[in-house]
Amino acid sequence: MSHHIIRPAIADDAKVLSALAHLVAPYFTLHADGRDAELFFASITEAATLERLRSSQYRYWVALDGNDNVVATIAIRDNTHVYHLFVNPDQHRHGYASQLWSHAKEAAMAAGNPGEFTVNSSVFARAMYEKFGFHATAEQQQMHGLAFIPMAFKNGSPQ
Repeated sequence: MSHHIIRPAIADDAKVLSALAHLVAPYFTLHADGRDAELFFASITEAATLERLRSSQYRYWVALDGNDNVVATIAIRDNTHVYHLFVNPDQHRHGYASQLWSHAKEAAMAAGNPGEFTVNSSVFARAMYEKFGFHATAEQQQMHGLAFIPMAFKNGSPQ
């Protein structure tokens, strides 16, 4: 796995992060056309993304490809919840998610997180989160047009 450049996201990234979220949305919406997921789509507009980027409640990082294009992002809410972890589908299986998770986890722990995280994983990403050490805490859920699996991570727990 090559080492990718990771940097904190900035306000100027809002447009590309919104576009990335729209690109990966079909991985977790119940319907290919996105119906019933209006709340989710409202949360990934450029304006909503910019609001989160400016909020102290969220910390965002981006991964860049060799041409300095943003190809992946992670956002941690309240220093404990993996709010977004999106990778451009053209870049899946290139280590971006793993490096972003490692980076965000270390930053959260440096900021006082004892090593406990939650995520609402897409069905598609479940195996990846399990590889990271997360485990399902409930059955698959469906809400607001999305399908997800609540998962938790505890540092030092069996993988």
